[in-house]
Amino acid sequence: MILFLTTKTSHLLEFFFWMLGSFLIGYIFSWFYFKNKYKSELNERSETITELRNEMQSTIRAKKTVERGGIEIKQPKELDFNKIGIATEKDKNDLTQIKGIGGFIETKLNSIGIYTYKQINNLTNEDIITITDLIQFFPGRIVRDNWKGQAKDLLNSKEK
Repeated sequence: MILFLTTKTSHLLEFFFWMLGSFLIGYIFSWFYFKNKYKSELNERSETITELRNEMQSTIRAKKTVERGGIEIKQPKELDFNKIGIATEKDKNDLTQIKGIGGFIETKLNSIGIYTYKQINNLTNEDIITITDLIQFFPGRIVRDNWKGQAKDLLNSKEK
């Protein structure tokens, strides 16, 4: 404190400018250092993001379905109607009585030629897999909901 009181004002100003200059030099160097440090990290991460996007685009391909105006990629399977029976629109049963079949699924079943409980009762495991593919239904759901058993029960109650 005594040093500052006895020195001239010019010395104080000189000391202030030296301190200000050293502060500015330190500030500028640290600004460039952190700018370059984070810029390189940002560049690395943006390159990684670009690589991941390119990889995703090459592995994920959307399938155009027939409903959306595209062509189906795989060959559709066909049901053996000689085994399950042939029915028409006029022979139609209310398939929505079977638990797991709503109006939408009934329409899909009708579009592939399944209209009656008897046809559902006559399905084999291969037919169930084919129907699952054709109507794009959840795999295993037809067996789990026991469509065949329900169709048999509805046929028996209808005959009585």
